[in-house]
Amino acid sequence: MSSSPTYLDPIILPLLSGASVLDVGCGYGRWGHLIQSNFWEAGLTKPPHVDGFDSFLPNVEFCSKHSCYRKVWHQVMPSPLTGTWDTVLACEFIEHIEQKAVEEVMEILEGAAKKRVIFSTPNWPYYRGGGDTILGYNDLEAHLSYVSRDFFGRRRYKLIGAGFGDPTNLIVRAVKKLKFSWEPALQSIPRAFPMLGHSLVAYKTIN
Repeated sequence: MSSSPTYLDPIILPLLSGASVLDVGCGYGRWGHLIQSNFWEAGLTKPPHVDGFDSFLPNVEFCSKHSCYRKVWHQVMPSPLTGTWDTVLACEFIEHIEQKAVEEVMEILEGAAKKRVIFSTPNWPYYRGGGDTILGYNDLEAHLSYVSRDFFGRRRYKLIGAGFGDPTNLIVRAVKKLKFSWEPALQSIPRAFPMLGHSLVAYKTIN
């Protein structure tokens, strides 16, 4: 929605594919800016065209002023998308959808992707209400659902953990209690063991 953790950047940017990207829940526009400046991390020779939509009107107005987006519009999911993009990126988005609509929204986004669809979401049931943002109070910041690793797995997504810190995992809780000075070095471990991640990155290549 509004923004996302920086530990997602080195995982998500190399997964981008093709000449066009849809930024789902574009928020403040950080992915549009990152793609504009760091497109080469995905092996691309030039920045892809980036379109975005958000359900919070102040975010739409804010991102519409950024030259890194080709087009930005207001849209509330679930609802049909007009058009297709090489990569559909839904970073920290799906948890804002009501649980009963999660599968429908995923199918809509998958249907709009020509090459790849990418999700990131909390790695545990992290429910919360709306909250204040730099653009005002946003009730849509609420977390309404939890999408598990098993759910993504059944839909044939590949999984990568991001950020060391699922607070419900006993290993993570034990390590954090020790407060080691080298804890930042643990940030890469969830890439191999997604169950330890604070967030989950799930991606699927469209055939």
